[in-house]
Amino acid sequence: MAVGEAFKACGYRLTGGVAELLWKPGEATFGKMCRCNNVHVCPWCMSRILAVRGSNVQLAADGLADAGYGLHLGTNTLRHFPRQKFGTVRKGMRHGLVAVLHDGWKGAYGSAGRQWRTMRDDFGIVGYERAFEDTFGWGSGWHLHWHTMWVTETVLDADQQAKFRDALADAWADAVEAAGGYSVSEECERSSCACGGKGHGFDLRALNQGEEGQAARYLYKDGDKAKGGVAKIGLELAGQNFKVGQQEGRMGPLDLGDAAAAELLRLGRPGPLVEKYREREFGVFQVRKHYRTQNLNKLIKALGIAQDTRTEEQITDDTEGLTAIAVIPAGTWYRHIARRPGRRLDLIKVAEVYGLPGVRRLVESWGLVWGKDVLDPPTPAERVAPGDLDADQLGFEVMSEEETKFRDARRAANEARKDELAAALHRFRNPNELIRAKVSLKKPIRAKRRIDRADCSRDYSVE
Repeated sequence: MAVGEAFKACGYRLTGGVAELLWKPGEATFGKMCRCNNVHVCPWCMSRILAVRGSNVQLAADGLADAGYGLHLGTNTLRHFPRQKFGTVRKGMRHGLVAVLHDGWKGAYGSAGRQWRTMRDDFGIVGYERAFEDTFGWGSGWHLHWHTMWVTETVLDADQQAKFRDALADAWADAVEAAGGYSVSEECERSSCACGGKGHGFDLRALNQGEEGQAARYLYKDGDKAKGGVAKIGLELAGQNFKVGQQEGRMGPLDLGDAAAAELLRLGRPGPLVEKYREREFGVFQVRKHYRTQNLNKLIKALGIAQDTRTEEQITDDTEGLTAIAVIPAGTWYRHIARRPGRRLDLIKVAEVYGLPGVRRLVESWGLVWGKDVLDPPTPAERVAPGDLDADQLGFEVMSEEETKFRDARRAANEARKDELAAALHRFRNPNELIRAKVSLKKPIRAKRRIDRADCSRDYSVE
């Protein structure tokens, strides 16, 4: 099975002791298992999470454009060669192109830098939303870059836009060199190049200039210009993992995964493509796919722009509206299904097309016994009205006198302990209110008078 074939059973580990096969006409999935929620590698989780994020970006862009804010799409790239490694940003292992990309961004646009504060004030930068993208090609190696939607307080005219572009580009070029990377491209001698002679290290395009109040748009290289070739910025910032490399021979993440899987099946052992795929899989760990600044997020909330606030776990949960048709115990799941290549996908595909009869026939073809290795789902117990309870069912509600006294005493002890705990927490949280004994180091400490036993035996009573 190719890596890019997004089969619905991305889950491998169970959350409980069993897995459930859930079904409705034309759709099936597994329940009671963990999802990886990996937006860099997993096709199943990636497609759902990035779809929601792309929708959020587009809604934000539409609302900001309607409110009169300026939108600009920036692209920050690195000069790269085949010998350079993808690298990692893991603690204690930071190296490679991905480390230069992150360190360059922090050096150029870090909120604590004077250069960034000057640009923010000069051009009225409200914030930005940034997305990570990477492709691979044997001719030039790893190509890592940022796509960013910059938001300014007003729509900039052509002169201000040019100055804004140059300021961001200069900051990026200096920061990349300081981070240990090669000098970025700042000049281009091709007369027909879209960069206008300013190089390919940085690019900035106005999104809503001349079309205020409309959705921000950008040419999306989806490989099919016959369909219009124009997609919205939500796709540009959230759909990079599904893009094909712009240059011939370059591969996106899913393309690289498909090629690596095909190579592994063909050779029967890991080859160069598999090594590159594993290098990327190791390198994207702890890399943020999307990042939105706090100021921009506050502005979007203040304008009342609708956003999907579901967590990644909620987004990838596709069990709503489906009914369990089979229960698979943990032993059967790990021994006969999860660790057998292709069986999880086979269950999903058969359930979608043939339902429970097809699933049962498939399971039995694997040598498993229905009713022992794979079980029918339990029938939901009928709910009984309170008036229908008999005396035996209500018997547990009647407590003895000793049980009543014990519970009352325990309740009183818990109430007293609650007051003591509240007082202790108050003393801990307000240490200045404590009364401390003052000891003066200047005054000599006087020894107490020692009382002998003979003195204790005397009678001091007054006659």
